[in-house]
Amino acid sequence: MNRRFLLAALIAAPLVSLGGIAGAQNDVVSGINRYLSEMTSVSARFVQENADGSTSTGTFYMQKPGKMRFEYDPPSPAMVIADGEALAVYDRKSNRGPQVYPQSSTPLSLLSRQDIDVTKSRFVRLIETRNNQIFMMMFDPEEPDNGTMLMIFDQNPIKLAGWVVADAAGSESRIVLQDLTTDISLESKLFSISYTNMLIRQGKL
Repeated sequence: MNRRFLLAALIAAPLVSLGGIAGAQNDVVSGINRYLSEMTSVSARFVQENADGSTSTGTFYMQKPGKMRFEYDPPSPAMVIADGEALAVYDRKSNRGPQVYPQSSTPLSLLSRQDIDVTKSRFVRLIETRNNQIFMMMFDPEEPDNGTMLMIFDQNPIKLAGWVVADAAGSESRIVLQDLTTDISLESKLFSISYTNMLIRQGKL
């Protein structure tokens, strides 16, 4: 699986630089920080619109600190698990095991931090409000070839709606979240890479 798939398993009009935010925009930033910091756990269905026109569905889980899981519905063999340190990308039809990356290498890791200040994240570069939504542009200035991620929130009240990922060539994939539920109890094994590896070897997943 390539880098673009990794980020997808994880853009509209000109945006406003964080350095220029003032007044009402400060209220928006404070609202995002408060919402993301208070969101301790998440379960949501998702629809992924891929760059080739195909569509995938699945379930997204998050548990702070640091844990995330994207479990794709059949026939997709894909699954992505972050355990707080590593991010493992699976092809459940492959015998080669997951591809593993540092979790900190993806902007999506911002979601699973405990106390969030988007103005201090190296990934968050631009913010704009438009049509009762908030758009937060994210990319790694040290690795610009990794592409960009646009995180989208409904504004009133603030609620995570999804994100759009574009690779360096401009190819885009969109995740739309549905039925998002927060502050729920999730089993720790959902986010265990070693436990998932065992289930896949046993043909149980």
